Amino acid sequence: MGIDVDAAKVVTLNLAHEQRVVTDPARALSEMKLHGMEVVSMFRRRKAGHNEDDGNPLIYALKGRMGFTIPPADLRKFIALGQQLLPQALAGTEFDLVVPLPSSATVTHRLGLRAARNRGVLPIIPCLHKATIADVLAAAPALDAVKARDRQWFTTQLARLQQLAPDQIIEMKTVPIRIRQYFTPIAAGTLADQCAGRHILLVDDIVGSGASLLAARNALLAAGAAGVRALTLLSRLR
Repeated sequence: MGIDVDAAKVVTLNLAHEQRVVTDPARALSEMKLHGMEVVSMFRRRKAGHNEDDGNPLIYALKGRMGFTIPPADLRKFIALGQQLLPQALAGTEFDLVVPLPSSATVTHRLGLRAARNRGVLPIIPCLHKATIADVLAAAPALDAVKARDRQWFTTQLARLQQLAPDQIIEMKTVPIRIRQYFTPIAAGTLADQCAGRHILLVDDIVGSGASLLAARNALLAAGAAGVRALTLLSRLR
């Protein structure tokens, strides 16, 4: 089972193929290591042609963004598939606290809520926030810590960021994928001290470059978390 996207940007599930996103419960789960962190994704994204954004229409539709929509009947089917997959996705994963990545949409929070309920009644702590330009610039590495092949890209992006208002929220979509690792898009908030000594399930909607997940993990570990694993709705594009 995959998804179709028509000219009107309507996203529908299709039982006849596995294009863009694999939604078949028998084949959907994806597991990976992201710089040592275990990441389980409930649905696998697949490339279609040369479009590196394949799979994103589903997330856009779930969030009501970019003009994409999903019919109520297909949304109900997708939610049912997710409920079927969640126990399998969390099998063998030990956690006692759920932390969703910050998002203006409700997708990530709802996934986190379902994960918490899967283990009874676990707390959900929204202790992360999107970093400001000032945060990102303060945490940016020195040039000699940047790979030689990335330095021109890095300095160009740094100059662009320096032209923005310090209190503006970073938009990682504007940062080229190859250099996102050098910029920190997530910071810990005042609730982060509640993560000390806890085993965290970090929840996000999609694995892109992985920069946000890694920044979130690092912030949680710096706050004293005993361990961090991640659950996402959609996998990295493969």
